[in-house]
Amino acid sequence: MADTSRRPDPAPTFHSEPRGGGAALAGLLVETRSVMPAAGATGLSLVLVIAAMCFLASLALGAALSVNHVARDWTSDLSGALTVQIKPSTATTPEEQIDAVMMLLDKTPGILSAKVLSRSDTEAMLEPWLGAGNVTEDLPLPRLVDIRIDAAAPPDLEALATDIAAAAPGTTLDTHRQWRTELHRAARAATLLAYGILVAVAATTIAIVTFATRAGLSANREVVEVLHLIGARDKFIAAEVQRHFLHLGFRGGLIGLALSVATFLALNFTGGGSGLFMVPISGLQPAHYPVLATVPFAAATVAVMTARITVMRSLERML
Repeated sequence: MADTSRRPDPAPTFHSEPRGGGAALAGLLVETRSVMPAAGATGLSLVLVIAAMCFLASLALGAALSVNHVARDWTSDLSGALTVQIKPSTATTPEEQIDAVMMLLDKTPGILSAKVLSRSDTEAMLEPWLGAGNVTEDLPLPRLVDIRIDAAAPPDLEALATDIAAAAPGTTLDTHRQWRTELHRAARAATLLAYGILVAVAATTIAIVTFATRAGLSANREVVEVLHLIGARDKFIAAEVQRHFLHLGFRGGLIGLALSVATFLALNFTGGGSGLFMVPISGLQPAHYPVLATVPFAAATVAVMTARITVMRSLERML
């Protein structure tokens, strides 16, 4: 007579079969069984906290990218441009000053173009500071000449400034060197501030994951002791805890990334945000979004490494 007694089911394992790259990435979003429960300090609340941290990190990283992009564009524009400022002089008329300057610029090598700005153009440049309609006709305004130079073979700026002052009394050459220096300083300060925020966010995330890991192990001390009784080693338990925090970190990172991308897209749609250190933070360029896409992976890595170090130390003290 055949033995019909029911054999016990094999003990469930915590590890899944090897999967392809796409399946492995999808597995980050759907957590399987683990030593750590998906509730309490290591559940949804931790996902939301990590999401908030990743949102702040993405904003800081995006701001640094945007500031550097704008600063490079402005520096490129300023490095290829000069401005001649023609102030009223009692020795000659403005028209004679302009003619003398233009004749000199035509003979100077390295000058690509020179354009005399009208009074209305000068008024338009002053309106952001003085307000629309506040530039009256009796307000003495200098005449400006916008010059574009050959970046590959620029003229001798010191000699050009001396020649312009000699050709037309009351004229000065502005090389925008001071503006470029201030712009570099502002961009550097904004970038350092953004990276400082990234460091603070990473440190906060490490502290939160450390607390959550200790709380989870303390709440499940009996489970850990049973696992040791049946032969599980500390590395196995640590691997299970790591896998749990890998899911939490990646899901929280995706939520924070999605919120930050929506924020920058809104800035693009509305035409940019307010200025920071004189440098406007606008929406990101398309090439910047792949950089932001690294935030969820960075969050998962920080969570996993922090959880492993914490659980190994905690297990040494528990047993």
